[in-house]
Amino acid sequence: MLIREGKLKFLIERGVFYNPRMKYNRDLTCLVVKVLGEKIKFLDLLAASGVKGLRIAKEVGIEVCLNDINKKAYELIKKNAKINNLNVEVENLDANFLLNVKKGKFNFIDIDPFGTPVPFLDNAIMHLKEGYLGVTATDTATLCGVYPTVCYRRYGAIPIKTEFCHEIGLRILIGYIARTAAKYNKGIKCLLSYSMEHYFRAFVEIVKGKKKAEESLKELGYLYYCKSCMNRKWEKTPFMHDRKCECGDKFLVSGPVWLGNIKSDELCKKIFKIENEKTIKRILEEPHVPFYFDIPKICKKLKSPVPKFDKIIAELKKRGYKASRTHFSLKGIKTDASIEELRLVLHAILT
Repeated sequence: MLIREGKLKFLIERGVFYNPRMKYNRDLTCLVVKVLGEKIKFLDLLAASGVKGLRIAKEVGIEVCLNDINKKAYELIKKNAKINNLNVEVENLDANFLLNVKKGKFNFIDIDPFGTPVPFLDNAIMHLKEGYLGVTATDTATLCGVYPTVCYRRYGAIPIKTEFCHEIGLRILIGYIARTAAKYNKGIKCLLSYSMEHYFRAFVEIVKGKKKAEESLKELGYLYYCKSCMNRKWEKTPFMHDRKCECGDKFLVSGPVWLGNIKSDELCKKIFKIENEKTIKRILEEPHVPFYFDIPKICKKLKSPVPKFDKIIAELKKRGYKASRTHFSLKGIKTDASIEELRLVLHAILT
């Protein structure tokens, strides 16, 4: 049976993975690659059914290599390339072996695994002179603090299971990419990242140089969070033990996390110009401030009703703060106001 997605027609077969729920991931990757330009040489490292790489070849018209260790997937990719009259390179190799034998050939490596991308990042970054990574992580429970020891073992970072854990998890992932790049005297620039359903996704530019590596490492730090009063602080400093909140309770600590920008406004504007897409619109509106607030949870603590979000945002802006809805959660607001200032705003609206 032929399926259509974007401009691609393709077959799916038993024994070859294809997830229709990841269509947005593929849509956005096509848009990012389109914006980055015609000189991209794209590697779909863990291609499975090959839909992402084939769509990029079809819709963007650049040089694409697709790889999967599964023989059935390899044969299906070739079949689907033929259906669409596409001239692409198809490999049937172990992903890390391929990165070693094809080093320096690609300037965009897409890593979209089952679970964690960690086993592939060293070789991808080591052999990417300068260029781009598209990285997906589906081990969101681990990054969101359900399995903190697994997160520490896998990413070398401590998560916290909080109402804004999806942003913490995404920032742990980006921080890990930055630390991995620094080992090879490379820095990163986060072009676009987001959280959706069961996965995190980050597009980063890899740039050569010890200075660039050091600049990236300076964007790492720790989050201090108080469960009692919902206060949070973040600092680009070494981890501090037994730190207490102003309310007297002990802070929970997460990190190292990426505290730098998690998007490029310039790139988002270019994507939005091509495709008027609601998630990109929301990401573009978000201020460059770490960690959103869960408004219903704050209101529950205050034992008050939840005001309209538009009113909260308008009042925050009136008081000189940055504020917007966030793509991370329908219940969230991103603002540079503190928890105390946000409480005052809520009180002013409700009285």
